[in-house]
Amino acid sequence: MRSRSKRERWAENAELECVHEPDLSEVAAGRAYLRGRWAAVHFGDEAPLTLELGCGQGLFAVDLARRFPDRSYVGVDVKGHRFWRGARLATDEGVRNAAFLRARIQWLDRFFGPGEVSEIWVTFSDPQLADKRGTKRLVSPFYLRLYQHVLAMGGVVRVKTDSPEFAGHALEAAREAGMEVVDHSGNVHGEPEGRFDAELTRSLAFITAFEERWIKEGRRIHYVELRKVVEVAPADLAEAQRMLQGPTERVSPRVPGGLPASAD
Repeated sequence: MRSRSKRERWAENAELECVHEPDLSEVAAGRAYLRGRWAAVHFGDEAPLTLELGCGQGLFAVDLARRFPDRSYVGVDVKGHRFWRGARLATDEGVRNAAFLRARIQWLDRFFGPGEVSEIWVTFSDPQLADKRGTKRLVSPFYLRLYQHVLAMGGVVRVKTDSPEFAGHALEAAREAGMEVVDHSGNVHGEPEGRFDAELTRSLAFITAFEERWIKEGRRIHYVELRKVVEVAPADLAEAQRMLQGPTERVSPRVPGGLPASAD
């Protein structure tokens, strides 16, 4: 596969059926996109839905979709030229249960309805160690409450990271957000055989190019698994939405880094 420029990738994404690129300025202003309708409109079945947030190139999402054809997968990233590779691969291989969404994660509830999602992967997200308010780190209590809103009861959040601090923040935030800590490993690739069930073992064994580099540098890979066991309280959800998305009366939507809502 020859290298493509960003513009070439954007142009190809526009032609791929597995790619969804809504107008993010409209979404930020309050318009929903496919919320509650992914099974009917895109996948055409009622298979359990998994999200990979911050999916990067999208290769992990495609790998999951290949191995679990009875599930549906959506890779989410605001950088469409990143997930072009996964979208192109899924298209070329005919992996019909994988899709990609260009979106900002703080507006997740405008793309997915209450209980629509059964599983969320957060893979190698920027740890945002300086984020004291919890509006940037994807495992802050605010984000976890947003995830709880779209997760079905019993749905899980799976975190894979090279940052021990990020893993620690996930564990702390889970307690505050009312999620159950199901599992935690401080060295995924150093665990004895049988530590995880067979399906999870294969999923955790998928190593991206960046992960391979980090492992060679001597970093350990952490895994945290959280489960939704209670519905998020309306007041807590409203606070999370306000902190992540800005007040409802805001004219210009809140966007990390001060970029325009539709910027790439």
